[in-house]
Formats: sequence, C-alpha cells, structure tokens
Amino acid sequence: MTDAQLLREYATAGSEEAFAQLVSRYAGLVHAAAVRQTGKPDWAQDVTQAVFVLLARKAGALSPDIVVAGWLMRATRFAASDLLRSERRRLARETAAFHMNDPSESGALSSSESGRLWDRIAPVLDACLARLREGDRDALLLRYFQNRSLAEVGASLGVAEDAARKRVTRALDRLRSELARQGAVASAAALPELLLREAAPAVPGPMVGSTVSAALASPGSHAARVLGLSESLARNMTWTGLKVWFAAAGAAMLVLGAGWWAFPSNPAAPRSAEVLADGDYRVAGFPDPRVVHQFIRDLQRELRAGDRTGVARRIRYPLEVHGREMDGAVGGEAAVLAAFERLFTESVAGEILKCPAQRLHCTADGVMIGGGSIWIAPAPGSGHPQIALVNLP
Repeated sequence: MTDAQLLREYATAGSEEAFAQLVSRYAGLVHAAAVRQTGKPDWAQDVTQAVFVLLARKAGALSPDIVVAGWLMRATRFAASDLLRSERRRLARETAAFHMNDPSESGALSSSESGRLWDRIAPVLDACLARLREGDRDALLLRYFQNRSLAEVGASLGVAEDAARKRVTRALDRLRSELARQGAVASAAALPELLLREAAPAVPGPMVGSTVSAALASPGSHAARVLGLSESLARNMTWTGLKVWFAAAGAAMLVLGAGWWAFPSNPAAPRSAEVLADGDYRVAGFPDPRVVHQFIRDLQRELRAGDRTGVARRIRYPLEVHGREMDGAVGGEAAVLAAFERLFTESVAGEILKCPAQRLHCTADGVMIGGGSIWIAPAPGSGHPQIALVNLP
C-alpha cells in the first residue's frame, strides 16, 4: 500500500496495522535524523516517538499528495530542537568549520575516510537540508534516505523519471554547497555514497513496536517528555509554515470556482469588476501597493515568531468569521487571543505564510490572501490594511 493509502486506512478505520507499517517504513529515517541532531540515542528515541504521536493525531488532516518523508523530517527537526532547548544542551556544530575536508577527494572512500567525512557532515546535515527548497529536499530524501529508484522518486513527486534525475542532481549540488559553507566539503562522488549508507540506517527492531505503542496510546499514558515534545511540536509546526498540511490548492479551486468563501459587502456601495491585481489594489481602497506588500510581510513575520498579540493588532474589529464551527463577529483583541488557534488554524496560517506579496486577487471589498482564508481591507479613517475577515475550513 502507498503512504497515502496507509494514512487513509488509519485515519478512517483506525487500523493499527496500517500505522505500524508507516512506522516500520519511516522509523529508521526519523531515528537517524534525531540521533544526528541530538547526539544521544535515548533522546533520539523520545524524538522519534513524539514525531509519530503527532503523525497519528494529524493523519486525517494530511493531504493525499504529501511526501511523508519530507513531513517527518521537518517534524523531527522541530522536535529535536525543542528537546535540546528544554535540556539546555546544544551540539557543538561550530567545530565542523575547523575540520575542512579536501575538496579534491573523489572515488570510493575507505572505511576510515568515510567515517571521518561522516563525522563532519552529520552534525550539520539536517540544518543544510532544511535550507533547501522543499522540492529539492523531498527529492533527496526519497532518493538517498529512502533508497528509492529514480522512477519511484518521479512517481512520488509527480514528474517523469528523467525530470526526477535532473531534480536529484540539482538538489545534490545545492546540498553540497550548503555543506561546504559549514566546512563539511564532500565530492560529488562521495556524498551520494555516504547518504545511502549512513543517513537512514535500519532502526532497532524493538523501537518500531515501542514507537507504535507510544503513538497509539492514550495521552495520559505517554511519558512526560514525549507528551511535552509532541504538544510543542504541534504548536511549532503550525507557526513556522515549513509545511501546510491541508490541500491548499484544492481550497483555492473551491474559492475561485464555486464561491466557497463569503465576504461581507456593503449593498449600498457600488461593486467594481473583480481584477487580478499586479501591484494595483486601488479597487480595494489601497492606492499604494507597497503598503499592502509590507502588511503581508509583517503579518508573516509575526506568525512565524508566534506573536499572537502582534497578529491580533492587525485585525479590524469586529472581525467577521465564517465557518462550520465558528460563524459571526469577534468583538475585540481579547476575544481573538482567546480563540486564536480556532481562528488561525494550520490551514489558515499556512495560506498566509506561503502567500506572495504580489499579484493578489482583489475586489471592491478587499484583497484576498492565499485561497481566500483571509481578506484585508482599509481601516476606517487611516486606510491602513487590516484583517477584515477570516474564512475557516
């Protein structure tokens, strides 16, 4: 069964067997990354369990098109970082810059050479992967961390095998450049060999069973550190925007094709024709496009930082809210802060975070962000942009 089928089987039928297959398939990937990032096998086991606890909780919300390896690697990075902070411990990654490898090395590595090079690469590998574009990172994870064929990589990414080969080659070059900046220089021949051999070794057998048990156990039975990591991980992944877990493209099609979202309009005001604005938002009441662009950048920065108060101050009150579980007006900043997670859900925050500050759809009612989860409009009197409406899934 594919990853998507296993996720659906678990989400809809509660199949522990399906979830156990996912854990067996990816526990090695997660555990190896956690070991690299924490430096301690016992900490890595806690991180691994926390990541799969979150996967069990989020299984029904993940897009069918998601690359599970990519999602898990991002989750692992968040969890490991949080664990290191909580333990007040940090790995000495800065030392990598003082142990430069000979950039002219090529060909097969001896066992000792391989070990020395991997010792330089391992502490900085995950940080370098995180700096790659999502498509490049997913291509490398599938090819070298999961040892998939190029045909399988292409099938997972929705491209032909030849396109997958080009993407993997390009991504490998970019990873080598990132590693070199950290002092871990590896040749084009050595790096793929090392990744295939060292990046995701098989996880110890007993860990699969213990991880499945931890992920599917009742919250009250989780170890305190695992539970804390999982809860912190859920918050962090919501507010960093490294992945939107819902099918935003499908939501956008509903917006534009079926009129899913609502926006309150003033029946007394004349309606202008809808336009696809390229830096021109005058129809929405913004004569200077730079004001809109800066507002979006500031809002994205506050969301990434988890600054809820800053976001709440960018709202025009009363805030109009439309959704199945919440519908009506929210009257003030305190009310927004109290209901913040219900208003700025993972999908809503994700649309904001990936929205480019240009070529935004607008009407006489306001400017639409993303697929229509958020609309901004001028504040009465000042004309400054403010969030005027939230459309919930």
